[in-house]
Amino acid sequence: MRAQRKPRGKGTRAADGGFGQREHAEAAGGHAEEGGLGLERIVFFSDAVFAIAITLLVLEIRLPELTPEAQRTLDSAELTRMLLEPVPRYIGFLVSFVVIGLYWAAHHRDFRYIKRYDNGLIYINLFLLMFVVFTPFPTAVLGAYVNLQSAVVFYAIVMILVGLLHLWLWYYATHNHRLVDERLDPDLIRYRIIRSTITPLVFLLSIGISFYSPLWAVNSWLIMIPCLLLVDRYYRGRF
Repeated sequence: MRAQRKPRGKGTRAADGGFGQREHAEAAGGHAEEGGLGLERIVFFSDAVFAIAITLLVLEIRLPELTPEAQRTLDSAELTRMLLEPVPRYIGFLVSFVVIGLYWAAHHRDFRYIKRYDNGLIYINLFLLMFVVFTPFPTAVLGAYVNLQSAVVFYAIVMILVGLLHLWLWYYATHNHRLVDERLDPDLIRYRIIRSTITPLVFLLSIGISFYSPLWAVNSWLIMIPCLLLVDRYYRGRF
């Protein structure tokens, strides 16, 4: 006697291994592995790269080399002048420290919700880290030539690429709940997408401003702070 075939409903699909989430992950980026040590290694490696990038920023701030004779005759007024001379480099360091710090904090929060990983996530994260660790170079260019449009545009382009890759990472992980819990609030996903869009948009706007004034373009980067605060306030208490 032929055994009756059990109909496949929604409950059966879920019991077959998370059909919705797991199939999306496998189709796009290979087999999705659960969290644990593998996911922790991605986070630890990312944290190390962010830390190295921030450390390298300060290496670009140096006093001019003095001969032994000049060092013996150096007085307090001359040393003060030498300390104030690299003010543009101080500004570049501060801007990059804040921006990299914001991206690290956002990256850290993203991986609080990412529960699985696949090849796609690994490669996107690597591309993101490549531009993060590259950041000290455009920072040095900006610090040396802050009054030149090409230096400001170069720095802004790198920051835009970092922002877009971070946005791609979050979208990739959350699209159809590919690598996150299926119960994750869609409002939270939308909130983090909007928040991740602000920084690259501000830097894109500054490129246009740089045609009028490179210094005004640099000042325009401060806009991102109230914008981020407004988005945080709008979504506060929703999840």
